[in-house]
Amino acid sequence: LPPLTPFSRWGPGHWATPPADMMRRFAFSAARAFTTTAGGGKSRAVARGSLLLRCPDSLGIVSSIADRLLKHNSNLTATDLHVESHVKFGGALHDVFVCRFVFEYKENELDHLSLETNLATVVEKYHADATLAFHSGYRVEMSADFSSRKFPRRLVRESGNLRMGVLVSNKEHCLVDLINRKQSGELDVDIPFVISNHSKDKNKGLVRSLEEMGIAYHFVQHTGRPKAEWEQEIQELVGKQGETTDFLILARYMQILSGGFLRWYEGDIVNIHHGLLPSFKGSNPYKQAWDAGVKLIGATAHYVTEDLDEGPIIEQRVSRVSHRDTLRTMRVKSERLESAALHDAVRYVIENRVTRIGGRTIVFNW
Repeated sequence: LPPLTPFSRWGPGHWATPPADMMRRFAFSAARAFTTTAGGGKSRAVARGSLLLRCPDSLGIVSSIADRLLKHNSNLTATDLHVESHVKFGGALHDVFVCRFVFEYKENELDHLSLETNLATVVEKYHADATLAFHSGYRVEMSADFSSRKFPRRLVRESGNLRMGVLVSNKEHCLVDLINRKQSGELDVDIPFVISNHSKDKNKGLVRSLEEMGIAYHFVQHTGRPKAEWEQEIQELVGKQGETTDFLILARYMQILSGGFLRWYEGDIVNIHHGLLPSFKGSNPYKQAWDAGVKLIGATAHYVTEDLDEGPIIEQRVSRVSHRDTLRTMRVKSERLESAALHDAVRYVIENRVTRIGGRTIVFNW
């Protein structure tokens, strides 16, 4: 191994290896089994949690987190960090420190609330906001209010998977991919319902599969109705964030949700755009790309904002095309990219890997 080198953000007396070696060690940690053997051959379960934190850059942040984890007999196994220079955070310009901590602890021996309370002192000290998530599904958001110095807290889940509501139109490939990955265990997420603005035969295909998996299917007629009317119907089915869902996915849902709907829901909504943003916004990006004779096509998963197709980008996938591709072959290639990009974006959200700074995202995707 290369010699150890000081890393100031770990605080006095703390050391870290260079980034390349750090990544190798963390990759090994992430691959370890969740069961270890104690003396006498007795097995004990080990669970994993994560803390995603952002705050004005300062010395000693990592060491403060590590010390509090140690007090609760938890082992810090990985960190991934980034400093965003000179951006607005908490009403002022700062160099913003962003870090994802991964830690391991003995199942059934850790008091979640006690650790949360202890970590909250760090969040408050460094004027941070953070999301703390445990293997059991317990997840809480914490934020130090800059102006009043109060300490807001929002319990996202006490246990179990995050709940993801899905809206879809006529194209089903992204939804089918998400369901297949959920069924195979690749995505630890619950899907309480699917809402579509296209009526689908209840006796075959997608709807029957959804019913077999216990996922409710709702058809909401859009054609010939004012937007306010069908949005109201969707609101009644969805409920505000935290009631029946923790976030929403637009899996090729070809309608524009109003700003009023976005403000009403309050939570994250992720869209898959069938184009490589910021190019080819709006409708029919396949045709736009084909007409332009592009040599690379792509798909973009992004957060939904009131500005059409301009929300912070979470994930993008690309593929090479040529003059030999027809509009049809470009569409087929693009649909594969859409499914892959949306899957990655959903995984990053449920695994506590994404945070936003202004109009950009920081995604810890290793």
